[in-house]
Amino acid sequence: MRSLPLILCAALAACSTYDPGIDVTRFHLEQPVARGAVFLEPAMPDQAGTLEFRTYADIVAAELRETGFTIVDDRDDAELLGVVDVAQASREALAQRSPVSIGVGGGTGGGNVGVGVGTTFGLGGGKSGEIVETLLALRLTRMSDESVIWEGRATTEAESGADRASAVAALPALADALLRDYPGMSGETVTYDE
Repeated sequence: MRSLPLILCAALAACSTYDPGIDVTRFHLEQPVARGAVFLEPAMPDQAGTLEFRTYADIVAAELRETGFTIVDDRDDAELLGVVDVAQASREALAQRSPVSIGVGGGTGGGNVGVGVGTTFGLGGGKSGEIVETLLALRLTRMSDESVIWEGRATTEAESGADRASAVAALPALADALLRDYPGMSGETVTYDE
């Protein structure tokens, strides 16, 4: 009889420490991926200049600097355009309509890499026990010829109400994982511990 409460406590402790890690998928053309001056902009133009995007951009910019990039405030000074998208929803909602799709398409004279990015949306209060998925996507495009040189996405999950269920709280770990080992293996999904 005494072992039942211990089993329940262990199960509750396991639930409270839910930590699935961060899944990262990257694509590039298997060529040396140069670092340079990057101007960051949101995937959705109406997000430009918002406090929300500035917060996200600052987090991504810090990781880009750590990776050897320079961040510039003027688009005209950039060698690379970095398009940032952050999306968040319940696991079920993202499974039904993922805001980001990443893939490599064929083309003459080499491959073309493409990413489709959607909108950022909030969760409201969230249901008790609901799993929240946060996604960070980044695409780097060379300004001189508008070719995508690198793109990737990182996702993580947390229980609704946990600190990591907030996009701002999840983003530093997502950005770190996304740019870790840059440029990374193309076309593979890697899971990092947070």
